[in-house]
Amino acid sequence: MGEEKQKKKETLLVDQLKPGAEFTQIELPDEFLEETHVISLMAEMAKKEGTEHIFGITAGAEFPMEGLFMKAGIKRVHVRHEQSATFATDAMARLKRRTAVTVIGPSTGLCNATPGIAQSNAAQSPTLIIGGEHPAWTDNVQFAQGLVRGELLFQGLTKSVTRVTNPSSMLYEFKRAYRLAMTPPMGPTAIMIPWDTSYEMSRIPMYEAYALISPGNFERTEQKLRHEDPALVEEAVKWLLAAEKPGIMAGESLWYDDAQEELLEFVALTGIPCHTRRLARGCISEYDPLNCGGRGRGRFVRNSDRMLILGLKVGYLEMHGFPPFWGQSTRYIQAQTCRENVDMVLQTDFELIGNIKALLKQMIECVKSMGIKSPPDRWNEWRKFIADNKEYYHQKTIERTDGMRGVTPVHPDLIGRLTAETLTEELDDNVISIIDGFTASSFYTDWNRVKSGGMVLDASDTIGIGHGPGLALGAGLATNRSIPMVCVIGDGGLGAGGMDIETCSRWDIPCVFIHENNNTMVAGGWKLFWSKACSPTGNEMLDSWSTLPNIRYDRMMAEFGCHTEFVEKDAEMKPALKRSLDFVRDNSKPAFIEVFVEGQTMNEIWATFLTNCCGFLEWEDLPEEGRKAITKFGLCDPTYRSFAPTWPDEAFAVRKKR
Repeated sequence: MGEEKQKKKETLLVDQLKPGAEFTQIELPDEFLEETHVISLMAEMAKKEGTEHIFGITAGAEFPMEGLFMKAGIKRVHVRHEQSATFATDAMARLKRRTAVTVIGPSTGLCNATPGIAQSNAAQSPTLIIGGEHPAWTDNVQFAQGLVRGELLFQGLTKSVTRVTNPSSMLYEFKRAYRLAMTPPMGPTAIMIPWDTSYEMSRIPMYEAYALISPGNFERTEQKLRHEDPALVEEAVKWLLAAEKPGIMAGESLWYDDAQEELLEFVALTGIPCHTRRLARGCISEYDPLNCGGRGRGRFVRNSDRMLILGLKVGYLEMHGFPPFWGQSTRYIQAQTCRENVDMVLQTDFELIGNIKALLKQMIECVKSMGIKSPPDRWNEWRKFIADNKEYYHQKTIERTDGMRGVTPVHPDLIGRLTAETLTEELDDNVISIIDGFTASSFYTDWNRVKSGGMVLDASDTIGIGHGPGLALGAGLATNRSIPMVCVIGDGGLGAGGMDIETCSRWDIPCVFIHENNNTMVAGGWKLFWSKACSPTGNEMLDSWSTLPNIRYDRMMAEFGCHTEFVEKDAEMKPALKRSLDFVRDNSKPAFIEVFVEGQTMNEIWATFLTNCCGFLEWEDLPEEGRKAITKFGLCDPTYRSFAPTWPDEAFAVRKKR
């Protein structure tokens, strides 16, 4: 009896009937028992995701990633600085609407890559950084090219960063990073691979990877058409159509969700005026009278009583939803890809969450179901107001720049106008504009008119410099070099990223780089506001933001194989740009135009914000010329709270009247 109880007890301890506990032998093909390099499998997975290029700089800690991806047929674009790799990845992700990849590291290489990662985050572009690190066992040892741990460095810059120390989990984490980058809100992801993982523990048996690499399983990450509740969409559309002065402001998610055709149809049906921003610029042609344009957006936004925010993440460049950018009494629908993108300041009556393409299709069906086949006549006066306002600002800037002709150094506003006119005459505006300059962001961005989405690339809310060559590199490869590009770049941008114009030359990128050389990193501020008190050496070249004057950077760029031009007078600009565009189109190589422009111009960025940045000085510390400019033109915002108590009321009087 005792023996029977003992046998029963032993039987109960081992239950072989449940899945996973069965002792059934599974026959696997011999190839699944063989070991293979896990990074070779990563490369095959990347190809399935549509990855054709990786960007980076070679280094020991990432040799396996770089080499095995290239062996698999993926092209490696070797840059001159790591930031250009992540900038290029950002551009490719924006234009292809797919996860684009950087392979970078270790140590200072990871640090140098951060500007493009931050910019990608701001632009919500889906990028993936594969970082090679020092061996994990040396985390607390000063190893060669060690110390920097990407999973710590990239926190706050990426949506997700994971360190993989076991090759068995590498494919899972890699696939997860691709998918997460494209999950709204889209943005950068990163996977860090220490040296000992990629070299010493790099091989796994194929059966460990079977589920992730088998045909038909997890083939390619695609966006999902996520719909909103039809009843809520219908209620929101009826609310919008009941407006007296309706408006639409569309942003980057409209482009990412490939919804340009749906926006065109919706606007054609309703006749609602529209303003397009970021990557969505041109999704309603900026020649269309229903597009309010850049300079006219203030009156449009503030006069609209009900507005649809369509896929625009409202940020710093939109004053986070506060007046005076926005109307004080305007009410809103916010249609976003995810709740994280909903602005919390705007007075919002409806939140619609879903894929922008799907939401617009729902809205179009609602409008049609109401019997609307063409724009209602009751908004005719409102539409006329938008068109007249747009033309008013256009004529004002035409008149202003007409008075600048024949003056040297050339005013940057006139250079912006001449550049835009030439692009219209030569290319019918079928050109990608890349904006990389403090002055250029003010005096070029509203001159160039865009007819389709995805034709303007900038630094987004990071407002950085040096991104231009990297963006040109990524954009040129993303478009298979089929669209000419113009990159307007300043002294700061050229200093930070200019060496990668050589990379653009090696990779046959058809871009005209227009360098607006005003001999300073930041135009128009130091002499007016800082020069009296902040001059410890007494030498302006050392104390200001100046660079050595009148450097002929075009001579350097000629050594890179660029066609070069030098412009000192406004009459020279159009012929120089036409010759450069001819070279770019005929040879698919970069061109470089050196333009000497006026360096003390007070552009709109100074007039609306940066003057406040001298508020730490006492009023008497400012040069007399600066004090006069502030009191005459109302350059200081009275709501900014850091002004010294010595600043008089007259410094804010003009702005208060506005």
